[in-house]
Amino acid sequence: MNNQYQKEVVKKNLEYFNKTLTEFKDEHHAVAQSKRSHLKRFEIMLDLGDFQGKSILDVGCGIGGFYDFLKEKGIECSYTGIDINEKMIAKAKERLPKIAEEFFVCDIVEEKLDRTFDYVISVGPLNVDFAAGLNMEITKRLMEEMYRLAAVGSAISMTSSFTKKATAGTFYYDPAVILSETGKFCANVKLDHTYMPHDFTLFCYKRDLYS
Repeated sequence: MNNQYQKEVVKKNLEYFNKTLTEFKDEHHAVAQSKRSHLKRFEIMLDLGDFQGKSILDVGCGIGGFYDFLKEKGIECSYTGIDINEKMIAKAKERLPKIAEEFFVCDIVEEKLDRTFDYVISVGPLNVDFAAGLNMEITKRLMEEMYRLAAVGSAISMTSSFTKKATAGTFYYDPAVILSETGKFCANVKLDHTYMPHDFTLFCYKRDLYS
C-alpha cells in the first residue's frame, strides 16, 4: 500500500470526524451514525462472548459510547478505548473522567500494541468512503491485527454491499470477500447479517467453534 496515499486517507478521516464532533452533541451523530443503527451495532457486539469481568479493547472508540452501553447493560469489565482521532480521545476523557487513563490515541494498523485483550471489537470503523479501494485494504489489515490482539475473539461491523438503499459517501463491503480474506488468518469465524439489512458483523475466535 502506498504510505503517502494512506496518510492522505487518514487526514481525510480526521477532517471528517473533527467536523461531526464539532457539529453534533449526540454520541451517535458525532461518529456519523443514526441512533437506531448505532444501538443495533452495539448490541450485536455482545454476541462475541461474555464480557463480564473480561478485558475489552474498543478500536475506533470515538467518544466512548460503547463503554456507556456496557455500563447501561450492567457489564463490568476492563475497558480500553483507542482512536486515531486525538479530539475524539480528548472528548472521551472529558466525558468519562473515571476511566480517562484508559483512552489513548493509537492506529493499530501502523502501531503494534504490546498486550492482548480477551475481546477486541470495532463498530463500523471504516464505513465512510474516503478513497475507493483503500477502505478494503486498510480493513483487511485492521481485522488481522484485531484478531492478533484478542485472546478469545474479535468482532467488527461494517456496511454491506447487500444494501438496497446505498448512500453516497458510504463504502459497502462484500460479505463474501470479507469471509474469503478472513480465512487467510482465522478458520473459526461466523458472520451475522440479520440485525440490519445494510450491515453485518464478522466474529473471529481463537478456539475451534466445534470443540
